[in-house]
Amino acid sequence: MKIEIKNLKKKFDENIILKDISMTIEKNKSTVILGQSGCGKSVLIKTIYKLFSFDNGSILYDGKSDVEIDNFSMLFQYGALFDSLKICENIAFTDFINNKTNFDRKVLSLMNDVGLDKSVFNRYPSEISGGMKKRAALARALYKNPKVIFLDEPTTGLDPVNSDKINELIINVITKRKITAVSITHDIKSAIKTGDNYYFIDAGVIQDKGYCKNILKTKNKIFKSFINGAKY
Repeated sequence: MKIEIKNLKKKFDENIILKDISMTIEKNKSTVILGQSGCGKSVLIKTIYKLFSFDNGSILYDGKSDVEIDNFSMLFQYGALFDSLKICENIAFTDFINNKTNFDRKVLSLMNDVGLDKSVFNRYPSEISGGMKKRAALARALYKNPKVIFLDEPTTGLDPVNSDKINELIINVITKRKITAVSITHDIKSAIKTGDNYYFIDAGVIQDKGYCKNILKTKNKIFKSFINGAKY
C-alpha cells in the first residue's frame, strides 16, 4: 500500500503537534521516521493508522481517503503481550477473542518465520526472554496478513545481539511478505539497516529526508545533532 500525506496538521487543544507534514510512504518499502521524544512522530503514525483524526491536510491510501483498518497492524514498543494468555493465544489474539480454535497451524508457521521455537507455544510471556517476547509480538502483528505494519521503537529494551536479530527479521518479513513498513525509532543503526527511506521530524516539522543508507551523510545541522546524541 502506498500512503501519501500532504500538508498534515494535528493539534490537541491549542498545542500544535504536527505543523505541516508532507511525505510519501512507498508501497512494499520500509520508511523510517526519526526524531526526539515529543517531536510528533508517535502522533503521526497513530494519525496515519486512523487512531487520531487530523485538523488539516490529507492522507491517501493507494489514492483513496478511506481505508479498512484491518489492512494495518502494529508492533508496539514493549510488545504489549497479555500476561494472562499463552504465547499461542497472544499471537492468534484476533481469533482467540472470537472463540476460534483452529489457529495452531498458522501460529506455528508464524513462530517459525520469526525464529520462535515451538517449545514456547504454550508458555506465558513471563516464562520467555525479552527477545522472544518481541518476536511473539511481531508474529501477532503479522497474524492478520496486514498490508502495512507500523513498528514503534522495535529494538527498544533489547541488547545489541537481539537488536540485530530483530532488525534481520524486519527486513526478511518486509521482503518475503511484500509489506509496507513504517517505523519510528531513536536507533540510527537500526534505521540504516532496516529502512529504505527516512524522514527526520523536529518540533512537528520535517527537517530532513532521504535514503536510509545516506543518513550519516546528512547536511542538516539539526539532524546531525540528533545523530551525535543518539547511540550509534
